Amino acid sequence: MKKQVFYAILTISLIPIGIFLIGMKMTVATHPTHHVPVQIVTDNVAYQQIAQAVANTSGHVSLLSGNLAQNNEKSIFKQAEILVTDSHQNQLLTQRRNLKLHSKLLVASDVVKNQAYANYWLSPEITLKTIARLSDLLSDLDPRNRNNYINNSQKLNEQTQALSQGIESLKQEKNVHYIATNNAQQVFMTQLNYTSDVSNIEITSDKDFDKLTKRIRDKQIRFVLTASQDQSDRDQHLVALAKSANIPVITFNQVLPSNQKVWQWQLTFVEQLQAVFKPVESGK
Repeated sequence: MKKQVFYAILTISLIPIGIFLIGMKMTVATHPTHHVPVQIVTDNVAYQQIAQAVANTSGHVSLLSGNLAQNNEKSIFKQAEILVTDSHQNQLLTQRRNLKLHSKLLVASDVVKNQAYANYWLSPEITLKTIARLSDLLSDLDPRNRNNYINNSQKLNEQTQALSQGIESLKQEKNVHYIATNNAQQVFMTQLNYTSDVSNIEITSDKDFDKLTKRIRDKQIRFVLTASQDQSDRDQHLVALAKSANIPVITFNQVLPSNQKVWQWQLTFVEQLQAVFKPVESGK
C-alpha cells in the first residue's frame, strides 16, 4: 500500500517536469533543414539552359557526355534525380537502363507524335513546352520549393512571350509549301503544319528536280530553308534558283551560339519566318 502511494506521488511530481520540458522544446528556435538542390542532368546545352532557368537555386544542372567519359560523370549521373533528353534514342537513357537507375525522365520528343525525327531541341515550340513540363516535374518532385519553380517558369514565360506570339502568328498561315536542303527543322515545320515539297534534295531525280524548279519559278514555294554547311551542288543550285525567283532564303545555324540562350536564338529564326509573310511595300 505504501509503495502504491509512493509511486502515485512520484508520478504526480513528474508531471510538471514533463510540462516544463515540453514548453522548453516549443520555445527553443528550430533550425530549418538545409535544402539540397535537385540534381538534374542532360547532354544538351539547350536543355541545360532551360533547366537551370526553371530550377535556379533550387536545382543544380550538370551537362554530361552521353558515354560518361569523364571519371566523375558516372558518379554525378548516379546521383541525378531528373534526366532531360532530346529523344528516346539517347545514350544517357541507355546508361540509365544499364545502371538500373530510377531518376525521373523528361524526354522532349514526347510532345510529338512522330518519333522518327531528330534534333527536337531546334523546335521553338518544344522549348516552350519543355519549360512548362519541367516546372511541373520539379514541383511534384520537390513540393517545398513549388513556388520557386512556378515563379521561375513565369519569369521565363515573360522572356519567351515574343517567341510564343511569333509561333502562333506562323500557325495562322495556311497552305504553306517550302523546300529545305536538310531536314533539321522538319519537326518545327510539321508543328506549323507547313508542307515540304521534297523529302531529300540530294536523292531527288532530275525529272522531279525539274518539276521543283518550275514550282519555284511559278512562286508556288513560299521559302527555302538552308544551313551554312549545306554546300552541295544541288544545295547551291536550289538556293540560286530561289534567289533568282525572289523566293526568300532562310539560312539557319544548327549550333547554338555560346553567348545566347536557346529561346533568344530561336526567336531570331521565328522572326525570319515571320518576315516571309509580311506584305512587300511597294516603292514610291
